[in-house]
Order: sequence, then C-alpha cells, then structure tokens
Amino acid sequence: MAREIELKLAFAPAAHAAILSHPLLARAERLGAANELINTYYDTPDMALSARRVALRTRKIGDTWLQTVKCAAESFGGLSSRPEWEQHFTGEFDFSAVDAEAPRKLLEVHRDAIVPLFTTNFRRQTLLLTPSADVRVLVMIDSGEVSANGRSEAISELELELEHGSADDLLAIASELAASLPLLPYDPSKAARGYRLFRGDPILPEHHRISPANPKTQPLAAFSAAAFTEIAAWAANQHAAISSDNAEFIHQLRLALRRLRSLIRLFAPLLPESFTAHWQATLRREAASLAEARDLDVLCDEILAVTEGDSDARLPALLTHASAARQHAHAAVRARLAAPGAGQPLLALTRALHALPQAEAQMPLEAFAAQALARLQRQAQRRYRCADTERSTEALHALRIATRRLRLGQELFAATLDKKQAATTNSLAELQADLGHLHDLALAMPRLADFSRSRPELTEAVAFVVGWQAATSLQLRRAILPRCRKLLGKKHTAGK
Repeated sequence: MAREIELKLAFAPAAHAAILSHPLLARAERLGAANELINTYYDTPDMALSARRVALRTRKIGDTWLQTVKCAAESFGGLSSRPEWEQHFTGEFDFSAVDAEAPRKLLEVHRDAIVPLFTTNFRRQTLLLTPSADVRVLVMIDSGEVSANGRSEAISELELELEHGSADDLLAIASELAASLPLLPYDPSKAARGYRLFRGDPILPEHHRISPANPKTQPLAAFSAAAFTEIAAWAANQHAAISSDNAEFIHQLRLALRRLRSLIRLFAPLLPESFTAHWQATLRREAASLAEARDLDVLCDEILAVTEGDSDARLPALLTHASAARQHAHAAVRARLAAPGAGQPLLALTRALHALPQAEAQMPLEAFAAQALARLQRQAQRRYRCADTERSTEALHALRIATRRLRLGQELFAATLDKKQAATTNSLAELQADLGHLHDLALAMPRLADFSRSRPELTEAVAFVVGWQAATSLQLRRAILPRCRKLLGKKHTAGK
C-alpha cells in the first residue's frame, strides 16, 4: 500500500500558459512528454463503494492499463493523505493486492455488480521539483474534463505530490506559486466531482457550524482541528463564488473568515503573539473585501424585499438601482477572488497552522474552556451594560460581536458545559440574529441616503422604505436589551 500526500490547486483554463512559465516551474525537470490519461471510475448502480468512501478506477496511459483502488483522504486545508493500491489491469479486476481488509472485502462482495459510472479524461504534464537535496515534489498539471450522464465539467488542476520531504515543503511550494498565480486550494477529487455529476447534484454553499471539540484533546489540537474545518469552508466557498451568482457563497465565505478570527481570539492565550496579530489583521482584510457585496445582498434580499408586490409606483426604480449596484459589487468580488495571489492567504494560514508549536504539557481542555467561556461571558456582560447605558448603534453592534463570540465558544466547548449553560446557546443564536438585523438596518440607511443624493428621483421611494423599516428597528431595539439582561445577567458557570 502506498500513501499519497498531495495538495490540489485549481486554476482557470486560461491561466495554463502562465502557470507553465512561472519561474519555479519553468526550471523544473520535465518527466517525459505530456500524457493523455483516459480514466473510468466504477461502482455499483447504487454506489455502494462510494458510500464506504472507496474509489475504483482504471487508467489508460498510452498502451498501459492500470487499476487503482483509493480510500477516503484525510484533508487539512487542501493538503490530503490517502491510501491507494495500484497495479496493472488485465481486463478483469484483481483485488488481492489490497492489503486493508475492509476495502478488500467490500470490493469482493460487490465484484459482480460493479459497472462503469463516469470518466475523467485529461492531458497531464508532469514535472519534478527539487528545491533542496532532501525534497522531491511531483507537479502534475491536468487539463481535460470529467463526464457523467451527459454532463461534464472542466478539469484544470495543479497537483503537488510529496515524494520526499515534509508537508511544510509542499505548502511552501504551493504558497510561492499562489503568490503570483491564480491558484486556489481545491479539495474535491476528480472522483468526487464525477459522482456529483452522475447524481446530478448542484454545487452548494459550504454551510458550517462549529463542531464540539473532543474533551480529551489538548486545547491547541482542538484549535487546529476547528481552524482546518473553517479553512475547508473558506476554500470551497471561495472557489464556487468565482463562477456563481449565488450570493450565499460569499456569505458563507465571509462567515468562515469571521469564525477563524473568533477562534484565533478565543485561543490567543496559547498562541504566539505574532501569529495572532498577523492573522487577525489578514483575515479582517479578507472579510472586508466582501463587505460591499454582502451588504448589498442584504439590502436587496431582506430590507428592500419586504416591499415587493407593493403597488407604489416609485419602488421599482429603487429596486432596479440597488440590483445594479449589487451586480457591480459581485463582479468586483469575483474578479478579486480569481486574481493572481487570491489563494495565497489561505495556503499561508494552512502552513502557519501546521507549524504551530504543540506544547508538551497543556491544561486539560475542560479547564481551558472554563476560563475562556468565563472571559467571553464577562465581555458580553460589559458590552450589554454599555449598550444599556448608551443605547447607540455602535454599542449594539459591539454587543452583537460579543454574543457571537460567546456563542462560538459555547458551540466549540459544548462537551464541557453543564445543561443550564448549554441551553443558552440557542438563545444566543436568536439574540445574535436580531442584533444582526439591527446592524443590517443601520448599514442600509446611509446607503439608501446615498441613493437619494445620487439619484434624486429615488428620494420618495427611499423615504417609503426607511419609514417601513423604522417600525421593525424600533420594535427590536425595545425588546433586545431586556432579552440580553435575562440571558447575560447571570454569573457564568462551566464544567460538569
């Protein structure tokens, strides 16, 4: 059995020439001429192999046929490791070389039902990078398509496969390439894309909610696991947002960046100061680049949407103007996400996480969680008292941020909470949503005023919407602080 350690990066087909001419790749050793790889993936009609995360493939390279069995990969921010078994294919499947009992038995049980499901046919150029005497990395540049059930998608990928060296060596090369090329980490395998096409499933936004940490893990291990999950959501949504008009991709991308910032802040007492300062600033910039598009999405889909169907003749012009501004903002985001260098921050954070020092002795997760949650609770209580005194938009926004951080901490450390404290998580989510709506309204009002100034003919329509939403804002403001008092006024307790 071999175990691949690889990193896959996607790029637009138009960037193929620029990638080959990058100085790092231009001086790499060419391993022969480019090859046409004709691949067929097999499974049972009900996809019994896929359900157990086993892939079976045949590949034709020139006159040579190969059979490959792969099992599920462990992936961390695009860096993946998976077991695989490859051998010559004689026309009949032979699973005797699969030395892991579970996948071999699965393949043997379903042998008679296995049929071809889809193909991935592409042209591959293979290079060898040897940046130092003890590092060897294969670079495979693939261009072609995956086809299933009459549907197809382009394959345009650069794979880095580690022959000798460390994961950091692989990530260092990827970061260098991505700094000046339009390369994005892209986790789905060609097989996963083929199965999705076979089923006819659309590409959906990567919705994610923090998974509870294992209470037996060390705090820094819990941080890394949660951060890598958010990096996966970042990568998936960024890649999809480039070619999709679905506003939810940008929203979920922004949420992943926000959760990463909150995680870094939560674990800051255990992290190097330089790591915390650098990545808080970097992630803030990344999220800020999405703010204009997201704010206009909210304006169109939530704030102005309540007027749809109203007979007031002044409203359609306002809706049209806002929609045009939204489309312009989305086009700017797509261009930025597809630009050279856009994937480098994601790769750099992945590399930084792998390089974090793991202390030999840390406090138990439960003890760290108790301290962290108590700190978050105190911060939320201070923000509540400030909001209760000032009653300002800025104070309510600060309260929203504090409740969001407390909620994330409770979700991550759910296994360490007593039942009473765990029960407040849903209430925090509801409170955060209402505070978020107040913040959205506060952001929308100046923008609507700008619309009026730039387009005087929209003034009456803007006034209509502002008046409509004022009642909602007033109602929320009156109800929200008593809810905060009830939820945040009590002393925090953590631990079972």
